[in-house]
Amino acid sequence: MSPFHFLFTSILLSLLSCNLYARDEQCVVLGFSEFGNTRTCVENISLPPEHFKEVCERESDEYMRFETTYVAKCPPMYKAVCRGLRTQNGKPLPYVSYLYENDMSFMKKTCIRGGGTWEGGDG
Repeated sequence: MSPFHFLFTSILLSLLSCNLYARDEQCVVLGFSEFGNTRTCVENISLPPEHFKEVCERESDEYMRFETTYVAKCPPMYKAVCRGLRTQNGKPLPYVSYLYENDMSFMKKTCIRGGGTWEGGDG
């Protein structure tokens, strides 16, 4: 294999692996219940993949059923964004939540009460 082909193959494999990794950087979580449905997209900032999976893949129970889909980018037309939500220890959570179909007044209070910044959406 010539040096050019080797370099081209290496670059192509790098781009493909980056693209595969990027798919796991956001997840859309749908929640279904008799009281209403929710739709949230979570954008990973710095969580390791196994911890991000824990955030995205929630357990269904008798009240709420969840479906998770991993996406390359959170969809447009979100109603609001919560950034910088903090844990009880005051550490910022390493992800951003885009909200589409949620109880916005409750989510806004929760975001602000949790030390986050609430922003209006693009939709």
